[in-house]
Amino acid sequence: MRPNSMGRLAVLASTALMLVAGAGVGTAQADVPGGPMTYSIEFSNPRESDDNNLPEPYGEVVVRAPWGQQTALWEHPDRDINTPTLPRYPLFGGAEHRFVPHPVTELCAYVGEDDTGINDDDVLADGCVPYTGPGQYTVSGEGGSVTVTVYHFG
Repeated sequence: MRPNSMGRLAVLASTALMLVAGAGVGTAQADVPGGPMTYSIEFSNPRESDDNNLPEPYGEVVVRAPWGQQTALWEHPDRDINTPTLPRYPLFGGAEHRFVPHPVTELCAYVGEDDTGINDDDVLADGCVPYTGPGQYTVSGEGGSVTVTVYHFG
């Protein structure tokens, strides 16, 4: 073969590899489309020791797209002594529904627990876990954990 033909073959092979790799990435993201999400959240703080032994969580639980866009599933500001007790969201059983306008690759929780006047606030969750489809996802912190159960998405 002539040198020109070898160069063309290399370009064709390189282009084919890029197209195959790009198709694989698109397929992986298409497995987790945007749409309605049905879920519930449980807040666990084993060190809680006030009069009802239930957590007073604050912070946020979000789902993220591959490019960083996020949708909040739950959020609440720290209100110190007025942060409400909430062991589960929604509080009285059942599930919450939220529209997520993007694919999801991560579920993240950054949740503290208010101990105003007793001791330092606990960190229930601080980080992200990969999203793989409906199921339970637990994000832990030094003082507890947050478990999100996704019942349906898409």
